[in-house]
Amino acid sequence: MLETQTTGAHAFLATLKANNIDTLFGLPGSTEAPLLEAIRADATMRYILTLQETVTVAMADGYARAGNRVGVVGLHTTVGTMNGLSQIYNAARDNSSIVVTAGHKDTGVLANDGFCALPDLPSLARSFVKHSWQSLSSSAVGTDMRRAINVATANPPGPTYLAIPEDIQAGAADLAGPGDQRAFASEANAHLERRPDAKAVAEAVRMLLAARRPMLVLGASTAAHAKAARAFAEALELPVFAIERTQISELPYPVSDPRYLGQYGEQRPLIADADCVAVIGARAFFPFSTESAAKLPEAAKLIHASADAAQIGWAIVPDVGLAGDAGPVLADLIAATAAAGGLPAQARAERIARLEDLRTQYRAANAKDRARHDELAREAGAVSLVALTDALGAALPPGALIFDEAISSSRALLRHTAFPENSRVFRTNGGSLGWGLPAAVGAKIACPDRAVVAVVGDGTFHFTPQALWTSAQEKAPVLTIVVDNSGYLAVKLSIERHLGVDKDSQQHPGTDLPALDHVAVARGYGAEAMRIDDPAKLQAAIATALKSDRSTVIVVPVPNARR
Repeated sequence: MLETQTTGAHAFLATLKANNIDTLFGLPGSTEAPLLEAIRADATMRYILTLQETVTVAMADGYARAGNRVGVVGLHTTVGTMNGLSQIYNAARDNSSIVVTAGHKDTGVLANDGFCALPDLPSLARSFVKHSWQSLSSSAVGTDMRRAINVATANPPGPTYLAIPEDIQAGAADLAGPGDQRAFASEANAHLERRPDAKAVAEAVRMLLAARRPMLVLGASTAAHAKAARAFAEALELPVFAIERTQISELPYPVSDPRYLGQYGEQRPLIADADCVAVIGARAFFPFSTESAAKLPEAAKLIHASADAAQIGWAIVPDVGLAGDAGPVLADLIAATAAAGGLPAQARAERIARLEDLRTQYRAANAKDRARHDELAREAGAVSLVALTDALGAALPPGALIFDEAISSSRALLRHTAFPENSRVFRTNGGSLGWGLPAAVGAKIACPDRAVVAVVGDGTFHFTPQALWTSAQEKAPVLTIVVDNSGYLAVKLSIERHLGVDKDSQQHPGTDLPALDHVAVARGYGAEAMRIDDPAKLQAAIATALKSDRSTVIVVPVPNARR
């Protein structure tokens, strides 16, 4: 039912509000004038201004993921879209429900191939989004926006894109009633649980009960179901691994749980003799590089569960495939285990003993790794990475949100930090740098009562330090820890792999970052900033920063450490 006649820009805002969206992250240009005027006149819509489009998209991504809601982005025509594409790709890899919009040049300019013109602007984004469209009339804007929200939130979630020419924003539009503007996929009853086939579940449980050395590998989609994952692991006394960190968009399992043994394949001896591997909620065996790819142990059976049936059997055809959402998969596996009579007492005792042996190996390897980091720090006169992870773990409050883009230091961060109860650790699978800091600011805007920390590399920090300005303007303080090894260590490591050496002393182009004043840059954008060379001062500095009403950047010099 039509209520009134208005403009395309007002229909845009009305559709957002009908879907309980009250925040828009934007970096406007001249083509967004009608929308900006509509926002000015509407006190209920919050416009978050950013200084670069990479920041805009990543901030909306963090907002969506931490707040479990839709993040909406407003970019400027062709050029703004192109600047934002790298973070749209990240959002696609991480199944983040963001809607990216762009104010395009008016149709007269497009018809004459004028300034910034690209008649088919949606084609730029089409490779990275679930749905890409351009509004063709003012009256279609509200419907187009509703569809973009609907597709972004439908399982599996992911980014969508909508371009709206300037004259179509300003043109007269019929405004539909609120019920006609609501995206169905946002409704609770739209997310019907997709359950795996019951016979396949029973076969998976049979295989796990019959195995002598089974293990459980969890992907990011199980993060919201950690309680069920723990119950399943306990029922079958399974050692638990997170999938490799290049696939972790969120750490899926509590690191404090005694069954947790780190990332799959990171310590190869822990998985070498497995005879049955159950992978739930992840793309299995997706490589970062050919040499480092984690593999299925020889002769081991594979159970692979994923909400995306196309990923089951992508790399390795499983012995059992379970197509379904992570929550129902875990619930059905638990129920089938109970129905099968559970684990016999002798088998349980054997598995408990094996798990303790694996835990002993895991602790020993971690102790050796800690000692190596400490030795590297002494040699370099820098702060040990494990001193940093210890200080961070000790200072973080329960429920903290941590955004990891430490790159070459991520391994130590995920391996040694004692993340507190109910915390969430976010990463991106996309690999486009500059995501971590703005995503953390977006998370703080979504969750103002939670402590938010970004841990980023020194190179990564300089992709998007502009996010600190938005943080200051929006009074959304985050702590950013810059892990400063004075170079692009990941590049250096790839050169060393290419040369087949553990450490190469030669100077290669593109690997060193001398004379960067991270503290001055951070202060220039309105943050408190300091460099801490004394590891004894780290915990207190982190604790103080987490209580501050201003964003704080702590720069920590660490060795140019090897793996």
